[in-house]
Amino acid sequence: MKKPLHISLELAIVVAICFAGDFIVSILPFKFSSSVLSMLILLILLMIKAVKYEQIENISSFMLSNMAILFVPLGVSLLSYIDVIKSILGVFVAVILLTTPIVYAATALTAQIIINIQNKKEEN
Repeated sequence: MKKPLHISLELAIVVAICFAGDFIVSILPFKFSSSVLSMLILLILLMIKAVKYEQIENISSFMLSNMAILFVPLGVSLLSYIDVIKSILGVFVAVILLTTPIVYAATALTAQIIINIQNKKEEN
C-alpha cells in the first residue's frame, strides 16, 4: 500500500488546481464559474491518473466532513437580501420545487451509470 501524502501537500494540489481554474476563467472571453472549472480540471486529472485519489484522499475527506461550515457565511450574507427574497418568494419556491427532483433524478441516474460501469469492469 502506498503511503499517503502529507496533508499540506494534498492541500497544495487542490489549491493549485483552484488557482489554475481561476486563471483559465480570467482569460476566457465569457463568464464561467471558476469553482466548476476547477472541479472539471480535477476530474480530468483523476481520470487520466495525473493525480491519484490517494494523493488527495485525506484533504478531500476533511473538506467533505466540514462542508457545512463553509455554507455558514453564505447563509448569513443572504440575510442582508431578505427584502429582495421576500419580493420573489413565490418564484424562488417554485424554482426550488421544480429543480430539486430534476437534480435528484440526474444524480441517481449518474450514480447508477457509474455503478454499472464499475460492475462491468469487475466482471472483466
